[in-house]
Amino acid sequence: MALPVQARDEAALQASIDAALDSRPDGEGGVWLFVYGILAADPPFACDERARARLPGFRRSFCLRDSFNRGTAQAPGLVLGLEPADGCDGLAYRIAETNLREGLSAVWRQEMRFPCYEPIWREAALPQGRRTILTFDTNRAGPFYRPETDAAQTAGIIATRSGPAGTNRAYLDETVRAFRDAGVVDPYLESLQTRMDMVGQRAAANL
Repeated sequence: MALPVQARDEAALQASIDAALDSRPDGEGGVWLFVYGILAADPPFACDERARARLPGFRRSFCLRDSFNRGTAQAPGLVLGLEPADGCDGLAYRIAETNLREGLSAVWRQEMRFPCYEPIWREAALPQGRRTILTFDTNRAGPFYRPETDAAQTAGIIATRSGPAGTNRAYLDETVRAFRDAGVVDPYLESLQTRMDMVGQRAAANL
């Protein structure tokens, strides 16, 4: 069933960026952005630095329905959000102050058109020490939140859904590839790939 949610327009996106920057901790030059999903495959912004990062207190999860990019209203796909857990390994990108509005606008247009995420400042561990970092946490009060309860069901959805931006399987594969290339391996993502390979093998055997 279609969710009656209107996309944010440009004015609303810019107002959301302003709100995030207004709460930025003092003393930070530019912004460190924590990336844990598909943004790592093709970041839509210029960055001065990139580093591995660990965000304590969370993990990746396919806990958000996607009815507009990797799925449809009739058959939503799934995309990554964050859920409380021990920690999440990802990448941190530093966007310089001179490129900040342009860079964040590109991110907001990609990630914040619908109420899937909440931009929040959190501390993360980088090789050069702890940094206050901008994180897109899951909007658990939003209409797209779907707590993940069964890995096999999650894999089955990802294996079969697609939308205007491509297949849900490609979303997962591109994310895994980007993090592998950066030296970040997540057993959760790897296990989902394995499960989807099994789904494909079973489907081929039944032809």
